[in-house]
Amino acid sequence: MVGSNVSSSFSSILLAGGRSSRMGKDKALLHFGSENLLDYMQAKLSELGCHDIIVSRNQPGFVSDTIPDQGPLSGLHACLPHCQFTKVLVVPVDMPALTAETLLPLLNNQASASYYQDCALPCVLTNSKELQTDIEQQLSGPNGRRSVFALLQRFNAQALSCQNESQLVNTNTPEQWSQVCQIQGQTQEWMHES
Repeated sequence: MVGSNVSSSFSSILLAGGRSSRMGKDKALLHFGSENLLDYMQAKLSELGCHDIIVSRNQPGFVSDTIPDQGPLSGLHACLPHCQFTKVLVVPVDMPALTAETLLPLLNNQASASYYQDCALPCVLTNSKELQTDIEQQLSGPNGRRSVFALLQRFNAQALSCQNESQLVNTNTPEQWSQVCQIQGQTQEWMHES
C-alpha cells in the first residue's frame, strides 16, 4: 500500500462540485475505465492511505457549498470543518492522471501549505480556524480574492517542482478528456451516451 509512504495522517477534500459547463456533462460522472470519475478518484485517495475523504459536491449525500457559485474556494469553505486531520490534501475530480508518486511530495512536505508551481491544485493545506476565516472573508467580501492560488499566496505556500507535469492536466473540455483517456488507455464511451 502506498499509504505507508505518507509521513502523517491526513484528510482529503475531493472537489467535485463544479458546473462542468465547458465539458457539457457532469465531469464527476464521466466513465473512466469501469467506474465514474468520482469513484475512481475516491479509490485513488484511499489507495494513498487516506481514511477521511470529504467530497465537495452539490448533490445529496455529499458536502454542499454553503456559499454557492464561488468556485473551488466555496467547496473548501464547506468541507474544511468536516476534516478529521490538520493536514488536508485538496484534489480536483477532473485530474485522473494523478498518481501517488505525484501526490506524495505534497503530503510529505514540511511546509504548512504546498502546491506544484503554476498549478494551484492539487495542494496541501493546514486546516485551522485562521484558514477557514480567511476563506469565508474572501467569499463574502465584495473585493475577495476567490482563487485557490490567491489563498496559497496568502498562506505562503511552498511551490514545488513537479517531476511529471502531464499528470497535472485538468479535463475541462471534451478535447482534454479525450487526450487524457487516450494517454491513460481508457475508452470514451461517455461521448455516445445521452
